[in-house]
Amino acid sequence: MSAKQSSHDSCFTFAGDAFFMKLFLKKIIFTAFCYLSCFSALAQSRFYTTLSAQSTVKDEYVAFRIVIENAEKIAAIAPPSLKNFNVISGPLQETGSVDINGKVTQYVSFSYILQPKRLGSFTIGEASAVIDGKKVKSTPLTLQVGKDQETTTNTREVNFKDIVLYKNEAVADKVAKNLQLRLQTDRTTCYVGEPIVATYKLYTRLKNSSRLVKNPSFNGFSVVDMERPDNNFYSKESLGGRDFNMLVIRKAQLYPLQAGEIGLESAEVDNQIEFLRDQGSDKANAASALDLINGMMMDPSMVMQENATVSNKPITITVKPLPETGKPASFNGAVGIFHIECALAKNSFSTDETGTMAIRISGNGNLKMVTLPDIQWPDGIEPFEPKLTENISYQTVPISGEKIFTFSFSAQKEGTYTIPKIAFSYFDSHSATYKKDSTGPVTFTVTKGTGVQALPLVNEPKKEAPSFLNSIFSHRWWIIGFVALVIFFGLYYWLKSESKKEKLAEAKEREAAAKERAEIESVAEAIALNQKNPLEQAETCLYTENCQEFYVLLNREMKTFIAQKFHLETSQVTSKTLAAAMDSSGIANDTVLELQQLMQEIEWYLYTPFVENEKRNELYGRAHDVIERLRVEG
Repeated sequence: MSAKQSSHDSCFTFAGDAFFMKLFLKKIIFTAFCYLSCFSALAQSRFYTTLSAQSTVKDEYVAFRIVIENAEKIAAIAPPSLKNFNVISGPLQETGSVDINGKVTQYVSFSYILQPKRLGSFTIGEASAVIDGKKVKSTPLTLQVGKDQETTTNTREVNFKDIVLYKNEAVADKVAKNLQLRLQTDRTTCYVGEPIVATYKLYTRLKNSSRLVKNPSFNGFSVVDMERPDNNFYSKESLGGRDFNMLVIRKAQLYPLQAGEIGLESAEVDNQIEFLRDQGSDKANAASALDLINGMMMDPSMVMQENATVSNKPITITVKPLPETGKPASFNGAVGIFHIECALAKNSFSTDETGTMAIRISGNGNLKMVTLPDIQWPDGIEPFEPKLTENISYQTVPISGEKIFTFSFSAQKEGTYTIPKIAFSYFDSHSATYKKDSTGPVTFTVTKGTGVQALPLVNEPKKEAPSFLNSIFSHRWWIIGFVALVIFFGLYYWLKSESKKEKLAEAKEREAAAKERAEIESVAEAIALNQKNPLEQAETCLYTENCQEFYVLLNREMKTFIAQKFHLETSQVTSKTLAAAMDSSGIANDTVLELQQLMQEIEWYLYTPFVENEKRNELYGRAHDVIERLRVEG
């Protein structure tokens, strides 16, 4: 089953310098949003704020985002007061677009990482902005800050029998049974440049505090971390038929740089463990364990402190070299799926001006290692060094986004010039073949300019004949005084004229520079963007032998599509919110019920791994049909 294709106009984004000079700057001038205007007539603008969690603890972090969608002009933005928080980082700017069934949403967001200063309930007030000439405000958000993890959704369960050290138990055996560090990878064989995801997980059923003391170095790989190093949120996960509290120590995408057998090193985690001495009865042990877990004062003789260091078994990754057969001459190491596009600021300009061209390479794969392909500039065209702008999402696997190379160039003579098509080659690891994409030829016309206007010559004063002077003046000092006066006024006039010419020249230079900046900011492309299958990764997994991630991918891609379709956060996609959103969008009841039942089945199979392939095909077909119905009805 192949994805349907469609195309829509888009614009290049030219990022400027940093938008915020101070943390709480009240007015921010945006100079790099020309691409937003391309779609302002097609979609309504939105302004809102989000929090990554509704509850947390004092020493943890939350992400706060200010989001602007489909705005044609953003004059100023003022963040809310964050006086109750330590601002760990931010504001960090992100720009991007989402294309769903032909409906394009452009967005700009500014993110902060916040740490609460104290316990309590806090309201993050209104953020404001001037969008398309109208002042708008966001809805205030509330955050609950609790004392410990048990007051938040990040609960960590401990069974009292696991933390009681009974008389017939050895400490080493108890630790080995209830505390493990494991390394998991999504694959053990890949091509050079093809990513693998490595996750170091700490499994525990004990009351312990942990500290990473040996971080794997990942030699031989380009590394993209996917988890914050200070992450300490536990989740529940089954291991060997038993439920554990699981903590992700490190998760990263690894892009191998060379072929061969490359080992992933072991990590080491130090743990301080508290065991409770056996009280002689389960009732007494349970009561004491509850006090220990809740941090109550206890008799020191009842508690044992133990230290244990755990490490994982290393894993060897087999990295296959890229095949030599079929390798294009233009191949520079790009692995993934990419698309190249090209556009000019304008197709006609004079020899007094500079042209501007942008080349965008977008897609997913080892995007950080993608370089600019060769360009055959016509004779008579002089290009300058390109400016690189990146817009990359590091949370997708593989990483996705775009690189934009912006060139300024000049022409010495008038005429019509053509830049031949620019080819970009890449290796598609799914099909194990080399593929090529290219732009069309770019033609532009250069007209003759006016040139630099020459300054007028200053005529030398004519010398008067002595006889004429003698006929007027009878004393030489009068002649000297008259000449001095003429020289003085002549010098004054000349200096004033030169000053005026310098000011005019400076004004012309400023005008030319402003014009060039305006051209760069207004560069737009008329290049089609392909509409991707929302279930692309699940479809690939469906037809890939031994792919175990089908239900995970199908569940994630369905939720992503639903969230984008009905303007929800992915975490908000529940049966209740989904029914309300679809009802307000006029979706038929039978479609609502079918989607809810489908999502429930997908989540059920997500935790039932041994399911026949026929069921996978059926679920994928139903999911694809529901998506098509939502596109038509919505």
